This record gives sequence, structure tokens and C-alpha cells, in this order.
Amino acid sequence: MKELSNPEQYSQLWRTESEQLESNNIYEQLSKMIPCENTLEFGCGIGNGTIHLAKDRDVLSLDNNQSLIEQAMTRLESQDIKYQIHKCDFFNLGEIEKQLICTFEPKVIVGWFIGSHGEDIFKNTKEEPHPITKSKLYREKIEDIIISSDVCIDSVEYIHLANRGEVVVGFSEKEIFDSQKADYDTHVFKKIGFEVVEVNQLEWIREKSEFSYGQAHNPILAKGERVPVITSIIAKRI
Repeated sequence: MKELSNPEQYSQLWRTESEQLESNNIYEQLSKMIPCENTLEFGCGIGNGTIHLAKDRDVLSLDNNQSLIEQAMTRLESQDIKYQIHKCDFFNLGEIEKQLICTFEPKVIVGWFIGSHGEDIFKNTKEEPHPITKSKLYREKIEDIIISSDVCIDSVEYIHLANRGEVVVGFSEKEIFDSQKADYDTHVFKKIGFEVVEVNQLEWIREKSEFSYGQAHNPILAKGERVPVITSIIAKRI
């Protein structure tokens, strides 16, 4: 992400990154982890994730970037799938968006690779002085919107998040699951009656990425060799 990139600049940067993820079957793997039910997608990107989701389910996708929406629509128009894409400001969901979500009755919400252009991130994270940490705070704020009562309505049974990051080599699957569950249950899901039920880590070939990433400081991350991974976190209503 360029520090002050605009929607058009970011859409071009994300197109290359999304194609890299698609070439490694990341979207397909993620789409197969969740039930084939009505799915509310936070961020259509260039449409790669939307296509895989909509092969087996109806999809309502929300995005705030017109350039990304246009790219996604171009890809999706040639597909025999059911989907809706709606442009909105995530931080100011209005009655139209609330009614759209209620009418759609999503059973699943996905938030894969949450991010945005620099102007949007800086606008919505004014309280955070450090540029790298701003992206992390932005993602956390979008996660809070996802679990809000306006979005996570009574019909929702599953929430699926996918983030890019690093993991220290040598930890078992159980240790990774327990750590992620404790973190997300405490700070995100328990307050809305959900709990983490599944954690998966997918190989992320970061050296082939042209996207600019900054790793926010994590004081609880263990020391040791680190490798890039995509972490998938699925929470279910208790």
C-alpha cells in the first residue's frame, strides 16, 4: 500500500496481488472451508473471491472502491453465478445497506484480506500515529463493523476471516489454534456469542508478491524463524 494511495492506484496494486493469490488457489481453498449458504462478502476486490464463493451459493458483496467494483463486475458478468455487488461506506452504513443485508439473510460473513487505499486508511485511523500500525487498526475496525448488530444479524451462523501475516516456525497446529482462538474469542467473538471453531494456515508465497507490506509490531509474538502464511479463522455462533 502506498501511504496516500487513492482508490484507482490501490485497485491496480491489489489486482496484481489478487491474481497472485488466485494463481495459488487461495480463494478456492478458502471458499471450501465454509457452508454453501447465503454469504455476505466484505470487499469484492477484483472479484476473484466472489467468483469462487458464488459457484456454490448466493453472494452479496459490499465494497467502497468503485475501481475495484468495476473490475469485479467485468469478471463476474461472464460467469453463470448469482451475486450482488453494492457500493457503500463501511464506516457509515445507511438504512439502504441495513435493509439489503436483512433481506439477503446471510448465514455466513467473510472478510478476506481486509485493507484499503491509503487515503481511506488514514481518514479512519486518525488516532494512530504510526503508518504501519494504521493498516492493522483499520482491519480491526472493519472486523468490529462485521460483528456489529447491523451486519451480523440473527441469520448469521458463521464468520470467516482470512489475514496475511507471519508465523514462527515450530509450533504445533494445536498451539496455533489455541493462540488464535484465545486472541479472537477474547477481543472479537465472545462479545457477540460466537467462538472460533477452526483455524487453518495456508502457504503464502510472499516473495513473488509485488504488494508493499508492513508488519506491525506484535509484542506477544514468540521469537524465532518466521515464515509468511495466510491464516484462516472460522467462528460459529454458540
